[in-house]
Amino acid sequence: MVKNLVKRFPGVLALDNVSFNLRKGEIHALLGENGAGKTTFVRILYGIYVPDSGEIYIEGKRVVFTSPLDAIRHGISLVSQIPQLIGSLTVSENIILGLEKYGMMANVRKVEDYIRRESEEIGIKIDPSTEVWKLSYTQKQLVELLRAVILGAKVLMLDEAITFLPIREKRRFFKFMRKFASQGGSVILITHKIPEALEIADRISVLRRGKYVGTVEAKAASLDTVRKMMFGERSTQITYERLPSSKPDEKVVLEVKDLWVMGDYGAFSVKGVNLRVRAGEVLGIAGVAGNGQLELVQAIMGLRKVRKGRVLVSADGNVIDVTNKGTGRVRSLGVGYIPDEPLKFGVSVENDIEENLAMLPLIARGVIKWGRLRKRAQELIDKFKVVTPSSRTPVKLLSGGNIMKVLVGRELSVAKRLLVAYNPTRALDEVTAVTVRKIIKDRVLRDRLAVLLVSEDLDEIFQVSDTVAVMNSGRIVGVFPIDKADRDQVEKLMVM
Repeated sequence: MVKNLVKRFPGVLALDNVSFNLRKGEIHALLGENGAGKTTFVRILYGIYVPDSGEIYIEGKRVVFTSPLDAIRHGISLVSQIPQLIGSLTVSENIILGLEKYGMMANVRKVEDYIRRESEEIGIKIDPSTEVWKLSYTQKQLVELLRAVILGAKVLMLDEAITFLPIREKRRFFKFMRKFASQGGSVILITHKIPEALEIADRISVLRRGKYVGTVEAKAASLDTVRKMMFGERSTQITYERLPSSKPDEKVVLEVKDLWVMGDYGAFSVKGVNLRVRAGEVLGIAGVAGNGQLELVQAIMGLRKVRKGRVLVSADGNVIDVTNKGTGRVRSLGVGYIPDEPLKFGVSVENDIEENLAMLPLIARGVIKWGRLRKRAQELIDKFKVVTPSSRTPVKLLSGGNIMKVLVGRELSVAKRLLVAYNPTRALDEVTAVTVRKIIKDRVLRDRLAVLLVSEDLDEIFQVSDTVAVMNSGRIVGVFPIDKADRDQVEKLMVM
């Protein structure tokens, strides 16, 4: 039980007298728009932050956490969006290292047997002797969950930990969570996906702007009820209707010809891909994660070597071959980029919003004029409703969703010809996600921007795209104009 938690950061009241109770054996979803205080709340329960005031009770006894070690000793574990694993070590070594770190004896064989048994039961097999860098994102998250259980977790907190997973993989994790709860454990699940919360949770609590709104039984709640709790009157802005289609120009802005790209494991992840994105067009690439979309995007942006084929970008009437020329050359042509791991590759979390704008030569243009940058940063904050005390606030103090808003806003401002976006709204709440999609589409319609949109969210693909391509096993297996794209057919092509 948590009573009246208060937490302030410079210029921000992150939690305002928040109370919360968690029952033994339940899955409790904690929802709220970007910047509502969800991550701050679980970080306090994990000992990363110390509250300014308020009380935490475990089984009726008041506790004070000053570090994650305190929380783990009381049976509380946290799994976040980004796996906290050492890539050069094996799965077993990562888990055993964690056990030793927290003063627990580790038996290698027992740990390996547990990993094999649990991973096979959930349907995501993992060899304990495999180096972590070879694992998929899904497998890494499973390792994090297994480590938490081996550490003796009684309360498992998942802070957007399954956000990046396709629905099939999520349902496997739902099975894991339900088993954990049936054995007496408790789960706090933070997600922006309300349907997921309604499907798996027993109860749903909502925070809004740092304040506790209320708790409802998931079985008795509806999508509209929870949306109104989260957004109030703004819930009416949520729509999944297809945005206006644009008629693409004849001009091809991006062309990929017979592209072959190696993955991390010594095999081709992209196999002979051909595609064209025209001015005034959103080409949406649908597919289950791990089918070559990431490697394709990285090759286009000059971040991964092309083994065969070409990447061509049109600029100022010229067709420029940017194959293996590096990301600096691609970006210099007016190409915006939203990467797959925003916190790792998209922003510098130690710097403030203004400094993150200044890092791009297309914005700073040589000598940095801080007055102009400050104005531009404020325009971004206002347009995307970034919850921040000021443009001088370090990015690391913002919520994950607000960091994503900063990144999307910055990249749209530098995208003069082309935007390459990988899951651009995955960390955003529904209202903000719809807003971002509308802003992207408006740029396409008004400025004839070309957009290559890769997304594992089919709702997003169908809402924004003018053309839909399906990628499976490294190949484009179908291309459809949006008015002839059938969702069932697209889904079949994704998993065939």
